[in-house]
Amino acid sequence: MKFQDIEKSSNKNLYLIGLSVLVGLTAGILASLYRLALQVAENLGRYWYGQASKQPILLFVLIPIILLLVFVITLLMKKFPMSSGSGIPQVKGLLQGAFQPNWLSTAFAKFVAGSLAMLGGLSLGREGPSVQLGASMGQMVGEKLAQTERHRRILIASGASAGLAAAFNAPLSGVMFTLEEVFKYFSPLILLTCMTSAVISDAVSQLFFGSGSVFHFIVKGSIALQDYWLIILLGIILGLFGAVYNKTLLWGQKWMKKIPRVYVRVLISFIAAGVLAFTFPLVIGSGHTLMDQLSFGWGLGLLSLIFLGKFFISMISYISGVPGGIFFPLLVLGAALGAVFAIIAIHTLNLPEIWFSNFVILSMAGAFTAIVRAPMTGILLLVEMTGSFSHLLPLALVSVVAYVVADLLHSEPIYDSLLHNMLLENKEVQAVASGEMMVEMIVQYDSQAENQRIAQLTLPESCLLVSVHRSGQDTIPNGRTILMAGDYLTFMISKKNEVQIRQDLQKILTEK
Repeated sequence: MKFQDIEKSSNKNLYLIGLSVLVGLTAGILASLYRLALQVAENLGRYWYGQASKQPILLFVLIPIILLLVFVITLLMKKFPMSSGSGIPQVKGLLQGAFQPNWLSTAFAKFVAGSLAMLGGLSLGREGPSVQLGASMGQMVGEKLAQTERHRRILIASGASAGLAAAFNAPLSGVMFTLEEVFKYFSPLILLTCMTSAVISDAVSQLFFGSGSVFHFIVKGSIALQDYWLIILLGIILGLFGAVYNKTLLWGQKWMKKIPRVYVRVLISFIAAGVLAFTFPLVIGSGHTLMDQLSFGWGLGLLSLIFLGKFFISMISYISGVPGGIFFPLLVLGAALGAVFAIIAIHTLNLPEIWFSNFVILSMAGAFTAIVRAPMTGILLLVEMTGSFSHLLPLALVSVVAYVVADLLHSEPIYDSLLHNMLLENKEVQAVASGEMMVEMIVQYDSQAENQRIAQLTLPESCLLVSVHRSGQDTIPNGRTILMAGDYLTFMISKKNEVQIRQDLQKILTEK
């Protein structure tokens, strides 16, 4: 039964694609309901705060409600620890065998706590939780219907793609994010299943919210080639910002962990959101309201305050551990920084005002790339979210520059860092499994394994190379087999040591 994973029959792949349709359907429904719940919660929270600011007597009603929200969220976080935070690091850990959460309790806690957090005005995104909710649906389908452990993992990844597709109306971005950020390699089977789930999920989402793009920027012109030096400068600024953002977030988490009571951590985030709700309501919540109103006429001072306020509340909201993502808030921060840059550049260099939206869009992609280190996802995401293909070249340029600058500053991808911290601090939630499973990995160019005989490699214990797929052909390897870049290798490994084995294999198979 262990070797079913090696079988390449078309019937088996068709069955897996059929399951990915089911994953896309269930993930699309759940992620769309979550998106709808967050919209209602955010609007209701803004209404409450607005009424209380006009009639201070209502604070005697609002404060007990907030304390109750904090209590419920804390209870869910303590009882279901895998529901805390973004959700994307948890999915990465699940696919690597580090965690084995209960899909039902995790999805329930994430849905409820995330909605209540948005009701309180916290600056958290729906995308990370949507990825985790989608992955939970993939885990549900996989546990019930998948034939092998590897196929269960593929269905979880398909669910993650479907979740992001439903959150943003962006199926291509959902697929690319899974390949670029979660798996970090290309596999035809993974591509096919993730694409199927994402398309189905996006169709479900459109039934709820229509087919329009998430952002409604009016792009009337493109930046002239002779002014592309501004894009390079913007990329450098965004690369620096990405490094500062990541360092601040990780430092903030470490600082918040010094507060022993989870209730106090959550309460701090709600107090911060409440204060800003009365003094600067533009920056609370997910940021959709802010993005709909962002314009050139706001001026440099207001845009700078928006950037600083959003940065502060986003950090406080996330480091408290409340269920919710950083995905959309970081895009909003990128937009605010791009707006500040646009105001300065347009006034200083006498550039056309219609370039304001261009700089905002470019800045979102650059900020995403610098922080997450997934440039292709960032480019596709902004194309799908804006519905415009007119800025592909500048999007690519700003993303490359931001990536290089962040890399030169030794800033690690944020989701990798968050997962690393989870593995160090939450050992009690790591999976305890027995038996064997199949995993597929690719030999990368300039890796230790490239052009080496298998006998010359020191493979980890409890790991057996059973198949090499090259140029459409599968061969059974032996010690004299020479591995080449682009080979797909199928290993049988022990589930008990899966995390360490995967890490050891990555050192051998990834670029030096």
